[in-house]
Amino acid sequence: MVATVLRLRFRILGNQLASSPWQLVGFVFGALAALGALSVALLGLVLLPGVGLDGVRLVMTIVGALLVVGWAVAPLVAGGVDTTIDAARLAPFPLSTRQVMLALTAVGFAGVPGIVTGVGVLAGFIAWVRWPVALAAAVVCLPLAALSCVLVSRTVASFTTRAGRLRNAFALVVFGLLVMTGPILTGLFELLGGAGEQFGDRIVAVVGGISWTPVGAVWAVPGDLAAGAYGEAAIKFAIAVGTVAALWLLWRRNVRAAVLTPPRRTAARGGRLGWFGILPTGGTGATWARSLKYWLGDPRYLRNLVIVVLLPGLFAFAAGGLVTSTPFAFAGVLPAVLLGLVPYVDVAFDGTAFATVLATGIRGRADRAGRLLGALTAGGPLVVVIAVVTVGLSGNWMLLPGVLGTSLGALLAGLGICAVSSAFLVIPVPASGDNIFKRVPGQGFVVGLAFFGLTALAGLLTLPALALTIAAAVRLGPLASWAALLVGLAIGAGAAWGGIVWGGRIFDRGGATLLARVRATSGY
Repeated sequence: MVATVLRLRFRILGNQLASSPWQLVGFVFGALAALGALSVALLGLVLLPGVGLDGVRLVMTIVGALLVVGWAVAPLVAGGVDTTIDAARLAPFPLSTRQVMLALTAVGFAGVPGIVTGVGVLAGFIAWVRWPVALAAAVVCLPLAALSCVLVSRTVASFTTRAGRLRNAFALVVFGLLVMTGPILTGLFELLGGAGEQFGDRIVAVVGGISWTPVGAVWAVPGDLAAGAYGEAAIKFAIAVGTVAALWLLWRRNVRAAVLTPPRRTAARGGRLGWFGILPTGGTGATWARSLKYWLGDPRYLRNLVIVVLLPGLFAFAAGGLVTSTPFAFAGVLPAVLLGLVPYVDVAFDGTAFATVLATGIRGRADRAGRLLGALTAGGPLVVVIAVVTVGLSGNWMLLPGVLGTSLGALLAGLGICAVSSAFLVIPVPASGDNIFKRVPGQGFVVGLAFFGLTALAGLLTLPALALTIAAAVRLGPLASWAALLVGLAIGAGAAWGGIVWGGRIFDRGGATLLARVRATSGY
């Protein structure tokens, strides 16, 4: 049974990669990157015994705990370990809950992350080679640790699959924390006392506490045995076994629910018209209202607003907190560029509902204009607020017109580019109600390549206004700043209008082809 599911998993993955050469290239690059990381880890394990027992215990515990946490976070920000097989897809087959769980566990180990993790964890034997008792304990503890990684990922994924809005809200919070990892780690470093002996003592104390937690206990057992702490080792091993048992029971409950009652997509409830009752009627107005509803209520769009809000904070962190300097006034430009490029595959987010859009007979220009206006209504005020705040904190109010013009111009230019790209470019994206970070193996390379090209084009369109604003800051003064406002808005508006016209023509000519592409990538 497990072998059959594994064959099915690899057949699905093979079909996905065969259907897209670029996705295959991305998958190969991802596998090579994982192989490189594994090689570095193996080299570190070979050198690790030379630091002594205390050093090995410290490194193995903290790195192992971080590995378990990484597998737990993966379903929230990366769609889980594997998107090809899950409990809901196995529901129609005559498999017991236990069989489904065994199959999914095997699938977890069969992916690139699972293989790399399994090999890396089992290679941990090298770290304990100098201490026979620890090496003997590792025979049991390291496979248990690898199993813990897969089980915690499957358990979290089973909750995120069925948790609805709570899942997406939690995913957005975790995503925000990941974006702010640098400032958070710096704050923890300062809290622990900075560098020196005090810092080292506190790190040892923190790792000692982690060794008593479910994520660190299994990694600490061999070291405790080698150090003669047999009682602590026994308790931590009990914690490790109890953790695996608890994960298995929690996962079994969710798998049973998924097998018996797989989640179904439900139609939207009737009610107030919302934006449809406020904005104009007609093709452009209706599309504007629908797009604005997505931007302000769909987590797949909201995660990008989270990035835009947090990016100035990252700039402040990179500048060492010196927000009163002139360079910080420009901190709102990059978020505007990125926000303008968010809908570069906007039609893909419609999913099969795009068929309804085509059935209305809407013209391409109306569809492109409505989508652009929705994105501009949601993102424009945010870009303005960020520009005013960053310029205000920098104290150089003379640059406000230039920064506003550059930021709004970048937003409009990006939206104009997306009005064209989303008329023909389709990639697999999370469906409404899915994990907002769901992905297809190997697709990241394709997405990154396309986004890089669009970002470069948006940067070129933004460059004239940005150059004028920089000139205003360096020498030319307010006149250049106001000129940057006019130039940025003119280029942005021209790019937006050009995108609507060009994208509309592509939409009118290839609407049916676009729908076929959307259907081919929906429900992956």
